Amino acid sequence: MVRINGKTNQLRKWIALLIFVLAFGLIFMVAGRTAQAVPNGGYVHPEVIMQPQELKALMDKKDPDIRIIDIREKLKYLAGHIPGAVQVWRPDIEDKNHSLPGMMALKGQMEDLLESLGISDQDTLIIYSDGPDNGRLWWWVLAYYGFPLKQMRILGGSIDAWKSNGYPVEVGAPKVERVKFRLPEKGQERGPLLCTLPEVKSALKNPDRVVLDVRSKKEFLGEETRKGAPKAGRIPGVTWIEWTEALVGEGLYKGYWKSAEEIKRVFSTKGVTPEKDVFMY
Repeated sequence: MVRINGKTNQLRKWIALLIFVLAFGLIFMVAGRTAQAVPNGGYVHPEVIMQPQELKALMDKKDPDIRIIDIREKLKYLAGHIPGAVQVWRPDIEDKNHSLPGMMALKGQMEDLLESLGISDQDTLIIYSDGPDNGRLWWWVLAYYGFPLKQMRILGGSIDAWKSNGYPVEVGAPKVERVKFRLPEKGQERGPLLCTLPEVKSALKNPDRVVLDVRSKKEFLGEETRKGAPKAGRIPGVTWIEWTEALVGEGLYKGYWKSAEEIKRVFSTKGVTPEKDVFMY
């Protein structure tokens, strides 16, 4: 579960805004009344998102410091991916030795993964997927372990937007050379990005905090259980906003995040506002 602090120092506020961008797109308009979809969404931190046109330009220039990360299952990746992209899937960033499924990979496991992908500490990662949270999960894990935030970008519209622009895809996997990589020393993890069970229980009793369930309606109602979940249902007393509420449903920008103004409206009607601490799952 992710914790977002609404009342804390500037660094934590910036991290909180980025988490909203990546997990649900909850960032707010600076000015203007017209709500437009990305790439003109009025976001406070638009630099987190890279548009397909920007990525294509960097690739045409053969920028040596970008690494494209495809967060999809192997068969989808091999059927066609952005040229040069390396493939990662959810089990790669989960703790392989934990008794519970889906727990965050340990630091050493993440370092080994980054080394195997040929990623150095100078690289900027361009992340995309085709699922509701897979790419943002990768961002969250690396952000927690101290990977520089300015060196991680989410591809706007994901691979569908790349294809709709007529840009090429390739099959097969590129050859990469293993490199030495180390995340920041212990103690530099970004604490606000992770919360504990006692903190969640306490938050449920505090009007200045919101425990937010962003799963599908069927999961929220207990009618459907994702693979690995120990039981159906939800935490009693939580607020529910399905993750799809943050995405454009149709048209040219289908699958992109909605404008900041639209997202602010969706979340504020459920009591999720910037001054509150938000605990999300």
